[in-house]
Amino acid sequence: MARKQVRKNYYKNSPARRRERLIRRLIASMKIVCLLVAMGGASLLFILGHDALMQSSCFKAREVVVEGNRRLSKEAILNEAQVRPGDNILEINLKVLRYRLLANPWITAADVWRELPDKIHIRVTERVPIAKIELNRDFYLDDTGEIVAPAGASDQINVPLVTGLTLADTDPDNRARSKVFGGVIKVLDLSRLQASVLPIHMLHRIHADPDTGLTLFAFDSNLVINLGFGDYGAKFNRLGELMFHFKQDDKALNIEYIHLRDVDRVVVRPSEGGSALKVCCRKEV
Repeated sequence: MARKQVRKNYYKNSPARRRERLIRRLIASMKIVCLLVAMGGASLLFILGHDALMQSSCFKAREVVVEGNRRLSKEAILNEAQVRPGDNILEINLKVLRYRLLANPWITAADVWRELPDKIHIRVTERVPIAKIELNRDFYLDDTGEIVAPAGASDQINVPLVTGLTLADTDPDNRARSKVFGGVIKVLDLSRLQASVLPIHMLHRIHADPDTGLTLFAFDSNLVINLGFGDYGAKFNRLGELMFHFKQDDKALNIEYIHLRDVDRVVVRPSEGGSALKVCCRKEV
């Protein structure tokens, strides 16, 4: 069988065809150039617009509102955040500003937001110091049981002093923490309750001993109360009953020592060399 002869396509390489392909390429190139020019123009407009907004007096912070601060002054918080009235609120990086605030050991949470056109709001949550703990130096302890910051000699924070503990006692991974350090936190919490028999401002010092438990020094250290270990809520209730009884007899200020390791067997020693008085209490059902 004879092979079929392949005919050449003269039209494909004709001058008209080549001219058409060249025109299409030119059009595509012009579109790309126009797109690049448009993108460059848009970027330039964006930059110019951004500069105009950043320099506009309309967005300068007329006021920086600070909320939630108690211990820290507004000035201290503004210094920490590095923001001032007059700063352009659109130029401020709120995330960075928040991280600056959280770097302060007394601030446990911070929220920052803009209020167009000319306000910045800062809301902080501060740690609440409830005691000073004596380690290699004095540190403040907050209401969650966390060590906050070193205590300064010029600080005007009136809180009880905790002695007898080591740094290991404050370690959450230390098993002894629940017995010694946890007891300190429980007593501090009971003292902070409304109408507590031993208000925290009357509690001068808590001494923690791994063998004898907790000893409280109250009313400018004139009264020593040995609580031992555990049952702190029940012991505070028993202490309230004793205080009520002594107040009825007008002898509250003449008590020097209260032994309350056992909630059902209390020993009270009057001051000025008085003899000890043993008080036995029936166990509550």
